[in-house]
Amino acid sequence: MVETIGKPSPPPETPPPAAPLPAAGDLPRWHGDGLIARSVRFALTVMAPIVCGLVVGVDTWMIYAMLTCILGFTLDKGGPVLERLVWIGAAGVVVLAGTGIGTLVAHHTGLVILAFALAGALYALVESIDAGAAAAARFLCLTLAVGALYAPVQPLDLPVVAGFVLYAWLVSLGWDVAVRLWRPSAAPDPRALLARLRATERERWIFAGAVAISVPLALFTSLALGLHRPYWALIAIVLVLRADSLASRQLMRQQILGTLLGILAALAFGFLFTAHAALLTGMAVAALLRWPAQQLNGTLGAAALTAFIMLLLEVVAGGVGGAARDIVERLVDVMVGCVFAFVALELDRLGQRLLRRR
Repeated sequence: MVETIGKPSPPPETPPPAAPLPAAGDLPRWHGDGLIARSVRFALTVMAPIVCGLVVGVDTWMIYAMLTCILGFTLDKGGPVLERLVWIGAAGVVVLAGTGIGTLVAHHTGLVILAFALAGALYALVESIDAGAAAAARFLCLTLAVGALYAPVQPLDLPVVAGFVLYAWLVSLGWDVAVRLWRPSAAPDPRALLARLRATERERWIFAGAVAISVPLALFTSLALGLHRPYWALIAIVLVLRADSLASRQLMRQQILGTLLGILAALAFGFLFTAHAALLTGMAVAALLRWPAQQLNGTLGAAALTAFIMLLLEVVAGGVGGAARDIVERLVDVMVGCVFAFVALELDRLGQRLLRRR
């Protein structure tokens, strides 16, 4: 399952938020949820595991650290000190739960299929309820795939996840203290979320069934094509799939085009600048551009994040040549994921039509 313990692939990306960020003019320049501050906070948070990996040695723990930092940043709701710790700590729980379940079902094909189907169905149930819940469900699918197909969880990963939960929390607090602008809580009301879920219960279960069918099919297709990182296709599904079919189709186009642009940018940068320090600088620039690019256009946001992941591949592999196979397969994986996201939409359309007839 683990290809090379010393050279793990970078963790897949976090998807863009469901709700747009506040406009630049709505908040003070350095407010933690403003565009500039959010971009800097994101770069500070996600670059820390990479820097640590280069100092102490790259290993599979870096995957868990990066996943924790990305999801912790996404779930940071602001508010009181302990409330922030709870939300960011939930990111660590999701990472450990997903990889733990994946580790338990690894080597058992039937259980792997069932686990992926259930994780996909859970994502479908909550994807339009709340941006944070959708992000957590996406990462549950992602970490399940990592644990089952790539890097089973190890005892060392537990303190790593806990340590980077604390780091992401300290970045959140430290920024607000430094700029003297404390972000109020944006945490959702659980009762309102439950009410939304109940209001569209039957429609959501149909959508969940469609996703539960499509996710294992995408896995089988990736394995049949000989793709050695099949979890990338599964991630592409939850990145683009929405109950709103028009939004899903738009996200598919943006994801495919953005992936292609990001790959080309990373290849060009890697050929021009081969030193580790230069590649790390390129990753930092891509992380800083992530949110401004997403605000301008979803394609540009996907391109910035793809460039970040591809440059990390080049850092781990020691250059463009060592990462060439993964870079090519990245585009194939995204296309496979988008195809099966479309399959899920068609299954959902048929199911919703039958529901209306009844």
